[in-house]
Amino acid sequence: MIRSTSTVRKLLARAMDIPLLDAQLILGSVLGCSRTWIIAHNNDFVCKKAEKQFRCKVKRRISGEPIAYILGYQEFWSRNFEVDQTTLIPRPETESLVEIALEQIPNKPITVLDLGTGCGAIGITLASERCNWTVIANDLSASALKVAQKNAHTIPNIAFFQGNWCEAIKPNSMNLIICNPPYIEYGDNHLRSLRYEPLEALVSSDSGLSDLREVIKESRKLLAEDGILALEHGYRQRNKVCQMLVDYGYRNFQTFDDLGGRPRTILARIK
Repeated sequence: MIRSTSTVRKLLARAMDIPLLDAQLILGSVLGCSRTWIIAHNNDFVCKKAEKQFRCKVKRRISGEPIAYILGYQEFWSRNFEVDQTTLIPRPETESLVEIALEQIPNKPITVLDLGTGCGAIGITLASERCNWTVIANDLSASALKVAQKNAHTIPNIAFFQGNWCEAIKPNSMNLIICNPPYIEYGDNHLRSLRYEPLEALVSSDSGLSDLREVIKESRKLLAEDGILALEHGYRQRNKVCQMLVDYGYRNFQTFDDLGGRPRTILARIK
């Protein structure tokens, strides 16, 4: 191993174009150590190979690539989920969706369908928090499902299958259907900052409402008599989503705001 003349401190100082936290996490991923170790070993030297890898990853971060893709994981509900560019990066808003489901739905044996699971963050979290829930998760992307299955390797009460939304599910068989569908409108200004993430997991036609409408319509057929549909939606879409729920026969809505105080989540019951 060839040692460079650069210490941890010097490498971090040269990465001033990105946040210090990002630089520490990147260096930790290269060296295979924690951020705490990085902070405590500022004067340690770094080998040439690791320095080269660090510089390469810093360049990726400067170009705008999300830190989660560079590290290969994203924390969600205190668990690190493997992610890559075939999966959407889990976000705090979606933690709120999970929290609401856990708080609002009784802790008894039920069957749950996680639609469009991506890296598996929603379904795996529900399965790990409720060992008496049977969770079924699907995604249209075979690549995303491979990532989700890796993330679920220690969770026994979740199963995965490839499919588009509600296809191949027995009618009236689900107690809870939960979904964070694509809801961004094509051409939205926010898409530039999301350019590294899979477009099909972000955008939907009809002002971002097309996939929401399909999930609402098809889920109605799959829910049991006491079933609940839990949806994440865009912060300007609440009224239209509520109207769609009415149109397809749902009742007794509960609406929730995200951490920023914006409309983000709806629970809807059949009766």
